[in-house]
Amino acid sequence: MSDAYAVRLVDDGGTTYERFAMAVVAGAFLAFVLGAATLFGWVPVEGVVAGVSAPYYFGAGVLALGIASGALGVFSRWGAVRTTPDSTPGLGVGFSQLVIWTVTAGLVASNTVGLGWLGWLVALPIGVGAGYLTLIAREDVGGTLPAAVFIGLVGLFVLTGVIAPEWTWEPNAFDATIPGTLVIPILTMVSSLLAGWAGASAYDGFGMQGRQNGAFMLISLVVMLVLSVLVYLLVFVFQRGIMVVLENLTVGAGTALLLVLSSLVLLVRHGHVNPGVTRGAGRVLAFVHLTVASLLALGAVGFSYIIATNQSVTRNAVTIAPTTTVGALIGLFVGALFLLLARRSTPTWAPESDRGRTAELIRRVGLGILAATALIEVFSSGELAVGGIAVVRSLVFLVGGVAVGLLVVHGLDRRSSASLTRPWLPPLSHSVTMGLSAFVVACLHVTITGYPLELGPVGLTAGGTIDWPFVMNASQGLGIQIGVMPAMFGTIWLVIGAVLFAVPLAVGAAVYLTEYAEDSMFTQAVDIATNGLWSTPSIVFGLFGLAFLVPRFGGSPSIFAAQLVLGFMLLPLVLITSREAMKSVPDEYRDASAALGVSKWETIRSVVIPAAIPGITTGVILGVGRIAGETAPLLLVLNGPNFPNAGPGVLSSFAFDLSAQAPFVHVSNPALLERASALPYQLYAVITAGVGAEESFGWGTTLVLIGVVLMFFGMGIATRRYFRKKLHQ
Repeated sequence: MSDAYAVRLVDDGGTTYERFAMAVVAGAFLAFVLGAATLFGWVPVEGVVAGVSAPYYFGAGVLALGIASGALGVFSRWGAVRTTPDSTPGLGVGFSQLVIWTVTAGLVASNTVGLGWLGWLVALPIGVGAGYLTLIAREDVGGTLPAAVFIGLVGLFVLTGVIAPEWTWEPNAFDATIPGTLVIPILTMVSSLLAGWAGASAYDGFGMQGRQNGAFMLISLVVMLVLSVLVYLLVFVFQRGIMVVLENLTVGAGTALLLVLSSLVLLVRHGHVNPGVTRGAGRVLAFVHLTVASLLALGAVGFSYIIATNQSVTRNAVTIAPTTTVGALIGLFVGALFLLLARRSTPTWAPESDRGRTAELIRRVGLGILAATALIEVFSSGELAVGGIAVVRSLVFLVGGVAVGLLVVHGLDRRSSASLTRPWLPPLSHSVTMGLSAFVVACLHVTITGYPLELGPVGLTAGGTIDWPFVMNASQGLGIQIGVMPAMFGTIWLVIGAVLFAVPLAVGAAVYLTEYAEDSMFTQAVDIATNGLWSTPSIVFGLFGLAFLVPRFGGSPSIFAAQLVLGFMLLPLVLITSREAMKSVPDEYRDASAALGVSKWETIRSVVIPAAIPGITTGVILGVGRIAGETAPLLLVLNGPNFPNAGPGVLSSFAFDLSAQAPFVHVSNPALLERASALPYQLYAVITAGVGAEESFGWGTTLVLIGVVLMFFGMGIATRRYFRKKLHQ
């Protein structure tokens, strides 16, 4: 009976001990977040909070962490809890304590005491002694008490004002002044790392499992610091550029309502907005989706109210106008997205009757004629009319009317006890596809021709219902707000051209090197050359383009030369990632395909490349992030005006000529051989050289550049997720 009682006490103590260790880990996590936020300037370290000096909270919190960390080791060594520590904490822990105490004692002796370089001679034995004592102690003592003493000293120094916000440190080694506002958060973060390690190790009773848990805690905090730097960078640029970017922005309520409702439909259709049916991390994500969906619904109600009351709303230089028309370009993007999603989820329909097959044939022929006429308008850049009748406009109303009629019939059929639909009519999904196709073609027609299309109070307009001067304006002038539209389109065309040039070559080379070439000196040389090409500085690519490409393509800097230079920069990374992705495809896939009698090329085309596309896309995403912000090569091979009057007309400059001589079809595009501007090029001119605009304009340009890069990232990530889902189907 007494033994059972003793074991029960130990078990209860162990449970309390684990909770105490988890509390230490949570406190370390909060201290690390607070230190990072203070380091980035989000949380002030000066001033008074609730009548108490702000550094007092830092010192008290760090001191509490030190006492708690030491208590974990004392309780374990005392035997009050059941733990499994090793005989030594390990060489890594001992070396870390040696470094910490040597640096601490050296800084205090050389700077605070004033011993100079002699202070480091005094500090070295102290550090060696701390490391030695850590190594010879049992793990629960050596892994907690030295760290607890250091954390406690940091807390006491801050709490007693020895290290205060107004405190400064001027090292003798270099000319700099380090203020206490920087030292306090750094010491807080270092202390939280040590306390988090001790708490995580103690939570699993020390030993191998405890060390793994502590390492995981350290890695998690470091990753959080990296993410904090990224967030800080984005927030820093956002704070300085958002008001410049949004200046005089006017958005039509109809367009805003379309965007909000589309986002809400996509979130409800493809997200998780019901936390009650999920568990764990999925429930947290469901709560986030539900919150976003609620905000979108409130936004839709607000835009509807603006339209209903016919009153504009202005907040922070942004105006919402009570217009019901929708910009054709915005409608084209939304319609194309929903059409793509609808076609992916639309099941095949094979009608069994002759009427059904005739109806399906008529539907396909109608959509084909609609698409063909729309393409004719795209290439002719004008409205297609026969006998004074607008062909595309008439077909849009016809196909759209049929789709709406079918939707009404299907809706009545669901509410009626008697079936109104006939088995030969297209199913509901095909009717939705017809309607979306008509909407997309209507938006394309309005965008190309410029003629608005109205149906009652709503309609499509070519000019759009978004007036965004900073993004849409070409240049500065009398009474015109300066904008970045030409530079933005220049960046987009440069990235698109580089991707179209580099990706096919890189994937083709990866296919040959992985699937056909044997492992030899040639392939090893290619590996060395590829890695060397990827590590080559960008200015070298710019010099190569200036000396080799520019003289051969027009003799002057141009968009085409810049696309090739950026393509050469992108090529090695895509080649490396494509080869690794193809190597990771299991050989069982190839063997199974060969066993079915499929040729090697068909296996590569249908099995290997689709399985490797997520990895290939990852390389493209990383490469685009690099080339989109390159400035040095563009200074040499693009060299356009800092503030151009118009964007590059790449699409409108294409010319196709037929002749009786080979190659029979002559394609030319003079716009590709002209100079142009780009966002990083313009940013360099504004920020570094101080040309033509204020610094605030540079921050706005930076924000737009980040937006363009994130747009390409989003497209790449969506492509990668799509093919990953296809692989797991």
